[in-house]
Amino acid sequence: MKTNTPLVIPADVVQTGHEILQRIVAPVDGVRIALLCTPDGFEITALRIRSELPTERLSAMAGSLMAMAKAVANEIGHKDCKRLTFETESGTVVFQAVGGQFPAVLCLVVDQNALLGRALWAAGEVATGFMP
Repeated sequence: MKTNTPLVIPADVVQTGHEILQRIVAPVDGVRIALLCTPDGFEITALRIRSELPTERLSAMAGSLMAMAKAVANEIGHKDCKRLTFETESGTVVFQAVGGQFPAVLCLVVDQNALLGRALWAAGEVATGFMP
C-alpha cells in the first residue's frame, strides 16, 4: 500500500523566500499579496500586505495555472512559459516561473492602482534571485 509522504520544504528555502519577498516585493505599491509556492502547488512562504486571501487555495491554483500555461506553450511550439498575467476589474495577477535549485512559482496579486511594469520587474527579480 502506498503511503503519502508530506512535502518537506527546507527551512533555508522558506527563509530565503521570505527575505526576498520582503526586500523586493514589499516596497512595490499596490501589491496585495505575494506568494511563493512549489510547482505542484504547496506554499513555501507568503507576504500579505493588504489581503486576507486564502494562500493554500491560491498556491494550488498557481501551480495548476502555470502547468496549463506550459502545456499551451508546448502545444504551440514554444519552449516554456516564464510568466502568466491576467487582468480583472480589481487588478492584475502575475504568475512567474522561478527556476534554480528549488523551482517555484511566484504569484503576485496587485490592485488596479499598481504600476504593472514595476510589479513585473519585481517578479523577474524574485525569479532570478530566489535560489540560484
